[in-house]
Amino acid sequence: MAIIVAIAVAGWFAVSCSPGGSSAERPVSEEEAALLAGMRERNHGSEPVAVRISVPTGGETVTADGFVDWQTPMLYARVPDAEGGHRLIQAVPGLIATRADDEAAFSELRVPEDGWTTRQMLAGAGTPLETTIDILASSLFTLSSAEADDPAELAAQATWREEGVIDGEPVDSFRAPIMVETDESAPQQGAKPEALYSLDADGNLRRFQVNTGEESLSAVDFLRDVEFDASGLAAADLLGGPAVTPAPVDEELAATIAEVRKGNWEDTAEVELTVPTGDGEVTTGRGSIDWRTMTAYLHLSDASGQRLLLARPGGYATAAAEGDELPESPPAEGWEAHALADEDAADHFGAVESLVFRLLEMAAEEAEDADAIAEQAFLLRVDDVDGEAVHVVEFPVAGDAEAAGGRSAFRYHLEGERLREVEMMSFYGVASAELSDEDFPMVEIPWELAEKIG
Repeated sequence: MAIIVAIAVAGWFAVSCSPGGSSAERPVSEEEAALLAGMRERNHGSEPVAVRISVPTGGETVTADGFVDWQTPMLYARVPDAEGGHRLIQAVPGLIATRADDEAAFSELRVPEDGWTTRQMLAGAGTPLETTIDILASSLFTLSSAEADDPAELAAQATWREEGVIDGEPVDSFRAPIMVETDESAPQQGAKPEALYSLDADGNLRRFQVNTGEESLSAVDFLRDVEFDASGLAAADLLGGPAVTPAPVDEELAATIAEVRKGNWEDTAEVELTVPTGDGEVTTGRGSIDWRTMTAYLHLSDASGQRLLLARPGGYATAAAEGDELPESPPAEGWEAHALADEDAADHFGAVESLVFRLLEMAAEEAEDADAIAEQAFLLRVDDVDGEAVHVVEFPVAGDAEAAGGRSAFRYHLEGERLREVEMMSFYGVASAELSDEDFPMVEIPWELAEKIG
């Protein structure tokens, strides 16, 4: 719906009236309607494809190279910036991640591990070029569907425009509505937005054009004859990492998951946090989690400075940090405490606190029911980390909302029987807490503070 509203605001729902519009349009034949109806399903089952993006902005045309993974779905591209250089972008539905240019990594189709920040698509755009890229990327994600569209509907709504040749392949171009399901209860913004689709004789999409509010159309050319190794084409961690394929867990993995929280009950661990907290903003942190006393003690850094965080089951407290290191003992004064029972607790409780409290919940005195875990847990993927198999799984903790496989708010990385990472889906991307085995002494919390936070 966001892309449809954005396009409506751009004043676009009649591509045929745009510059270069064809005067020879005619209704599509049954065969052409069927070809259009199967386009998104063909894309959905296709391998990643190289693309060339052309967007008009400020009287000029900006060109960028990239790759589209239909399965995730995800766009990875190297785009010009306002300073005359380039930036790397990755886009998934709703989110854009950006970082400084790395031409070598992009040419090797490798995604740098660090340096990324995220922002909300459309709402978080800061320049006209970013807005145009957002609209075009959002439109790209409408081009994949697990099921074919209705040929009868396309026969009634689509029109044939012209013949042409793209990359040496004869194509037919069609004007048709953007093929995406919408919420019928949502307010409609005028006529349904349209796009131009150029298909070859096999029904493969060769060019996709949309009006992003400029004098000419933005376009994506699908370079289907370009061969490349797509093994490194994966989303950055802030966008969820490699694609997942949810599957039931076997008995052995269910038994392992059932013991994870019990295994932490009398343990401590070092924690490294990365939490997207705003458009272009990331909070990082380092500290300890002590499940013996249910205490998290962290040093946090973000755009507003540095602070300390103490959390226990009844609440949390923050204080200004002096220096880049976590003090061995929390300072006696300067804390601002928030009990979870306070009426205003929700006003101060954000993504960082949500992830920290989930860490506190990752310990229990008794093991889970392995049979129940087998019914409710999902194996999302298996990663190879330094030669060790790491299982990325979802399983419910008491109080979690029910979710389909791959759609839970939390994911857990298990190396053998040990919990190595907790991921949390948040508004600005995927937050992460990496855990490593470390023995810590019990944190001495000032008595008055301990009374407040439990």
